[in-house]
Amino acid sequence: MKKLLNADPITGKRTIFESGADGHRVTTTVNVDPVKDLAKESANNYRYGDMIGNTQKHKHKVGEIPAILYHHLVDRFGQPKDNPKAWMQWLEENKGFKATGGRLI
Repeated sequence: MKKLLNADPITGKRTIFESGADGHRVTTTVNVDPVKDLAKESANNYRYGDMIGNTQKHKHKVGEIPAILYHHLVDRFGQPKDNPKAWMQWLEENKGFKATGGRLI
């Protein structure tokens, strides 16, 4: 038996309760396609050397990660400021979330 517990049309998050012979399970799914589309658009707008000579532009966006995945990765790697190498490696391996055309590591 499957029962929809919650559905958020804005984030695309769905929570489903499943019951069967092997026990009970709650599954949460999120549609990440809009986030990946935004990351791809940002990567397409990337220009090598764009920050050279511009002293006001100190930060560069490197990725777009959905909130639920971000919190899972925080549990796995720690905060991005504490372990930037692991975060950049993850973005290089999961290019769908990478928002830059340059190399991160």
